[in-house]
Amino acid sequence: PEEFVYGEEDFVLQAAGWGDTDSAPSRFDRVLLAGWSDRMERGLFRYRLGPLPTRVLPGPVRLVAQLNEQRSAERRPPQPVRSLRDPFDPGAFNFTRLRPAELLFRLRRTGGPGPPPDPLLVAINASPLERGHVLLLPEPARRLPQVLTAPALRGALEAALLSAHPGFRVGFNGLGGGASVNHLHLHGLYLGHPLPLEEAPAEPLGPRLGLLRAGPAPAFLFFAPGPAALEPVSRAVCRAAEHL
Repeated sequence: PEEFVYGEEDFVLQAAGWGDTDSAPSRFDRVLLAGWSDRMERGLFRYRLGPLPTRVLPGPVRLVAQLNEQRSAERRPPQPVRSLRDPFDPGAFNFTRLRPAELLFRLRRTGGPGPPPDPLLVAINASPLERGHVLLLPEPARRLPQVLTAPALRGALEAALLSAHPGFRVGFNGLGGGASVNHLHLHGLYLGHPLPLEEAPAEPLGPRLGLLRAGPAPAFLFFAPGPAALEPVSRAVCRAAEHL
């Protein structure tokens, strides 16, 4: 795939607000969405994603509910999980088997702050939840199982900083948490609604750590004052996940 080379000057440290409908997309947004739409037109997804019935549920948490019948019926069934430490299985489906056309580009940073993260492949999620739903893949040939690592997380967080859209999010779901493939990957997608946690107050637990109680479950908030702090924050997140 082509390389998407970026530097610190490409980071969008203050994304557009939800009320700023005229904000310009970033270079990252334009390239990602153009490639994603092209693959949709070429029929590379398991289904054609149209408008999804969506509403915000009543209550203090304001959960966003979407009906996506095609994903529940046509997505790849999750691989059986015996342990959160299941080793990579070369005989099962994995991302070394993606068709070349499913790859959009390779993310690679040049310059500071600090040493650049390992490159990430950006590929379509063939069973998308939303427009622009992609997979963020550390080098698939390394055949790493679906266990979060600090280098992969740091690369995904830098990808989030490349978007000017207020709803672009990255996420990780592990074995037993809905992951369908035991091969290291994160998700990126564009959400069309603000999340209450974006404005929820946090109880301080340390210099860069807080506790959020406003969501459906208590959550930790790891705070990075700038791009240079993403490396230690990524390591702290993975230590917490390992402990849990």
